[in-house]
Amino acid sequence: MSLRQALGLLALVLFSLFAHAQPLTPDELPGDPLSREWMYLIESDTPLSPANAKAAFERGRFAPHGKKIPSLGIGAPPLWLALPLQNPSDTDIQLIFELANAWQDEVALYLFDQSDRMQTWYGGDRNATAEDGRFMRQSLWLPPGNHLLLLRVSGPDPRLVPVYLTNPQHANQRNRIELLSYGFLYGGLFALLGYNFILFLGIGRRSYFYYSLFLFSFILLNLSYTGHGQFWFWPGLSHWRQWSHPMLMTLYCVSGLMFALRFLGIDKLRPHLSYVVLGLAVLMMAAQGVAMATDDRELGLIFAFDFVYIFTLLMPLLGILAWQHGLPTAKLFLLASLSTMVGSCTTGLAVEGYISFNQWTYRAAEIGMFIDAMLLALALAAQFRQSEQERVLAQQLAATDPLTGIANRRAFSEQLQRLWHLDSQRRCRALIMIDIDRFKSINDTLGHEVGDKVLTDIARVIRYSIRNRDQCGRWGGEEFVVLLASASEEEAGTIAERIRHNIESLCFPAPANKLQVTASVGVCLDEGHSRHEDILRRADEAMYQAKEAGGNRIKFA
Repeated sequence: MSLRQALGLLALVLFSLFAHAQPLTPDELPGDPLSREWMYLIESDTPLSPANAKAAFERGRFAPHGKKIPSLGIGAPPLWLALPLQNPSDTDIQLIFELANAWQDEVALYLFDQSDRMQTWYGGDRNATAEDGRFMRQSLWLPPGNHLLLLRVSGPDPRLVPVYLTNPQHANQRNRIELLSYGFLYGGLFALLGYNFILFLGIGRRSYFYYSLFLFSFILLNLSYTGHGQFWFWPGLSHWRQWSHPMLMTLYCVSGLMFALRFLGIDKLRPHLSYVVLGLAVLMMAAQGVAMATDDRELGLIFAFDFVYIFTLLMPLLGILAWQHGLPTAKLFLLASLSTMVGSCTTGLAVEGYISFNQWTYRAAEIGMFIDAMLLALALAAQFRQSEQERVLAQQLAATDPLTGIANRRAFSEQLQRLWHLDSQRRCRALIMIDIDRFKSINDTLGHEVGDKVLTDIARVIRYSIRNRDQCGRWGGEEFVVLLASASEEEAGTIAERIRHNIESLCFPAPANKLQVTASVGVCLDEGHSRHEDILRRADEAMYQAKEAGGNRIKFA
């Protein structure tokens, strides 16, 4: 016998030993999804009946599966899984079978006892009579003796088969943990969705609408692939159950890209890139529409997964671009996109068997998306706060005299009119008009720079000469105005004199160190019956009387 023949015979013996491994007892079953415990067979073009599949297992045609969760790609042929079981006790033992995946079209479960009696259960999207809840869940009773569990899974969806086979206590405990976690996930996402959609209705900013649509599409997608949607919302819609995954994956990608373009302002930063992304979104929807119109779900799934890969890479790239252009909230957007990327990669590694498959690794994509949603909500809030600060600053600049820093004529007039009507019953209000004497000669002899310095210092003097509740503004040129909210004739005279005296006492640095600045002041008291236009006119007339009398004095209207 040659060496090659000897090695081939050894391999055949080892394969036979693995293929006819000893049955597992219920105590030997793992708490995690079954992986290396399975034997598997990929069905050829000719479908196998349960009896033929059992005979194939007994003839050693099933191969040891290995260490990973059973997983095949999109459009894979039907997969048979076999698990020999043994009940060594004298009584029946109950086990809970759960296929924790709501993606498959057709699922068939067969249990043979040692007398070749068979029990059958069906599930999957195409099985209209399935009553599995959000995924296939069956109670199995094992009488004493040996048994063979056969599972057949088919359909164009990715062939991921995470099967739990545990006692009822473990199954119920795991389900309780899942219910709590999904309650927290959906509660948080719906709260963010409702809050931001209300903000959109109240403020009208489209960023909040696209963010709400992005959250809503993710919630629908999560409801679909976790089975909650078919259990709660569309239990009898068999066709939609088959198409919900690719359609909602496409909606998720499109709404996310629309939000990114709006939130990051890509249309202003890179208009051509904005058109490219919009074209990609239209292409996604059109391609998925063609796949659905032709009822080619395998093609629709290929499109959907490719779109998700492109979307997952494109979102951080858009965030980096906006960050490079100085958008402050781009950092939060980038962190949010990276959290989704890390979560999706973790889930993918768990599905492929490179890391441990458990509730946390399998649902890492959900965790990443939840972090993504919270960070994007913070980014929206930061962007809104920044825009409000810019708006307030713009209003302040529009209402402020740029040279002196006090209210300009338009802002003071609006404020005077508003306060006059709100406070129409108050008595003893006063208006003071101030004009700088011979200001034109200061500009002509010392220059406009010195003139600007004079105006700035006078505005500062006026602001510090009045009370906190009083208002002042620059009326135009070298004229200033003060509104005394409540003042008797004596109080108005005292404040006007303080303003006049403080202006006269101003000192300036060279070349204006010998400059003596004075002001003419007009005061008008209101006894509660005047209009604000009348008191402005009378105060202005009193000011001109003071100027005609030689300046540096106060005149009452």
